[in-house]
Amino acid sequence: MSDDSLTSWLKSGRYLPRFMRDFHDQKSLFKAMHETADIDGHEYARKVDWVTGQCYVIDIFLWFMARRGYTLQPARADQAFLDIHETIRVQNERRHAAETAALKSMFDKGPK
Repeated sequence: MSDDSLTSWLKSGRYLPRFMRDFHDQKSLFKAMHETADIDGHEYARKVDWVTGQCYVIDIFLWFMARRGYTLQPARADQAFLDIHETIRVQNERRHAAETAALKSMFDKGPK
């Protein structure tokens, strides 16, 4: 792959799995990861918010690795893995329900 071709491939985001190529989908993934992982129980992870994690992983780590020929891909092991799309969907629904409840609570109180 020529350097121009590699640069174009990197800029396109094609080194990322399809579900991670869109910025908004990345946000949903990193929010879900932050909400379901034991962030507070990890000495270093609790110091990193989901935005910082997203920027570092997508813009630095995965780009760096792709530039050197390594990309994320589904595991080939015969295991009962959790479904990433289901995890993201469930967390999006939980977050939206909490946001809706908070707004409803504010409106139910009426004007001050």
